[in-house]
Amino acid sequence: MEWHYFSKYFAGIYRLSKNRINRKISSLDVRATQSDLLMFVFEHPNMQQKQIALEMVIDPSLLARDLKELISMGLVIRTSDPKDRRGKLIELSADGYLVAKQLSKEMSIFWNDILNKTPDIEIEIFEKYLSSIYQALQKEEKKS
Repeated sequence: MEWHYFSKYFAGIYRLSKNRINRKISSLDVRATQSDLLMFVFEHPNMQQKQIALEMVIDPSLLARDLKELISMGLVIRTSDPKDRRGKLIELSADGYLVAKQLSKEMSIFWNDILNKTPDIEIEIFEKYLSSIYQALQKEEKKS
């Protein structure tokens, strides 16, 4: 069986969900990648910048650009890692935390709405499968 259409679905779901969520959060003045980054830092505070790039599968220079902008907006704080002075730890500022909470709320509303419109999906199993796919891809990425 050919599975090429999975990429179409994943890409389409990502773009459509980001477009809808971005319209809802336009007052927060953050772009799609920045909102993804804020949510990742919200879930993983004080992680090294290079580890964030690896786990989010973002080019380190693009991550640095977005972090620089989020820092200038007062949403993110970057500090030296006391265990590795070359490493930079990333965390949310108080304002960044508030923005991340609002993002989380809007994303939850969006996904609850979509999943309520697809009652044939067993949400817990769906989440488990998505997590398994993500972890398998992460594992393969680390090997290469």
